[in-house]
Amino acid sequence: MSNEVKGNGVSRRTVLKGAALGGLGVVGGGTLLSSCGSKKADGPVKFTVRGTGEAGIKIAQAVNDAYTKKTGIQVTQQAVESNPFQDGISQYLQGTPDDAFGWMAGWRTNHYADQQLFHDVSANIKNLGDQLPASFVGGATNPADGKQYIIPTTWYPWGLHYRKSTMQSLGLDPENIATWDDFMKLLDGTKKKGLVGYALGDKGGWEAMGTFDVVNARLNGYQYHIDLLNGKAKWTDEKTINTFKQIGMLIPYMNKNVLDISWEGMRDLLLQKKCGAMLMGSWFANDFKAQSQADYDDLWLVPFPEINPEFGRDSIDAPLDGIAVAANGANPEGGAALAEFWASEEGMNAAIAAGSTDLYCNTKMDTSSYDAFNKQKLAVVAEAKHIMFFLDRDTRNDFATTVGIGIQNFLKNPADLNKVVDSLQASWEALPAL
Repeated sequence: MSNEVKGNGVSRRTVLKGAALGGLGVVGGGTLLSSCGSKKADGPVKFTVRGTGEAGIKIAQAVNDAYTKKTGIQVTQQAVESNPFQDGISQYLQGTPDDAFGWMAGWRTNHYADQQLFHDVSANIKNLGDQLPASFVGGATNPADGKQYIIPTTWYPWGLHYRKSTMQSLGLDPENIATWDDFMKLLDGTKKKGLVGYALGDKGGWEAMGTFDVVNARLNGYQYHIDLLNGKAKWTDEKTINTFKQIGMLIPYMNKNVLDISWEGMRDLLLQKKCGAMLMGSWFANDFKAQSQADYDDLWLVPFPEINPEFGRDSIDAPLDGIAVAANGANPEGGAALAEFWASEEGMNAAIAAGSTDLYCNTKMDTSSYDAFNKQKLAVVAEAKHIMFFLDRDTRNDFATTVGIGIQNFLKNPADLNKVVDSLQASWEALPAL
């Protein structure tokens, strides 16, 4: 299999809570990879890796190689930078896309499925039978037609990540960050030691959405998060304004180049021990492990602290990722069969053997054998009562980018808060009806 790295690319529900606690439902049975024997699926398959990190490319190659070994079907792999790929996905899908690619559940899938740009993989999910819990299948289901257009493979919590050694050297104990006041003390301590307190890179326009999500949920509750992102609450409401103001309290502790670096830049601040903590999804742990086992063992996460006692720490972003198939690809049936393999027990084990630290959706994975960091991921999710998919997946696709720009404008100039919320509300009201 070849690898080509390109620099361009063109509750919601409480569905995950059951997985974190072990309460997994099942879907209808079937024979794994029964579609692999079909004539249409026998041709070569092209696969796009979303992201150019060495760890992700290595893991994808391992899974795709395992598929080739099992089926004899050749898979050609390319890797593209994540942010340009996400931003240009519409043009990509309408052009000459690869057959299958890494993607994300929620609005990011359903919007394009409704435009008939994604291939229906419902039959492939049925083939997986009880390997996929009903909760994850529900999270991957398009409410418009009840079908699935992405096969769930991994999921991860968003939490405060830090290095144990850094905290120990500062005499700090982030495990006991219970309240906002506790958090401020930690940030003050790291700043006094010359470190960035709260690392953030928002060049991609989505990274800071995680901060907005959790602060909004901590202040105003899960239901307000859902209402705001679906137009039932307003961006000009006092509750929304207070969310921005709360985030503004973090700005003095951030790196000065927030808008000049992406998530990789904030990851590097943590990797290089230049910051105290950062809020991010735990998928990046693969990069720490690729650096060294010692770096990975030094990594930890905890839930974001309580702000409003009414809601405590009852909500968390825990998005669902997977493999989607392009309707306009040269071999969508082959792409679907490959996606099915990725989500299978065999595919998951190939990824783990290649060094993956992800939480996998497959029920056959033995969570008792998880390492300490993965067990902590499950504990962080298990504490929450409500699972959010992430801002750009919990709101309509044609509005998410607008929110990202609004948050960037606020980070650039917090004094423009009123202009930011007025613009966001006006943009929402100008959207066409669905």
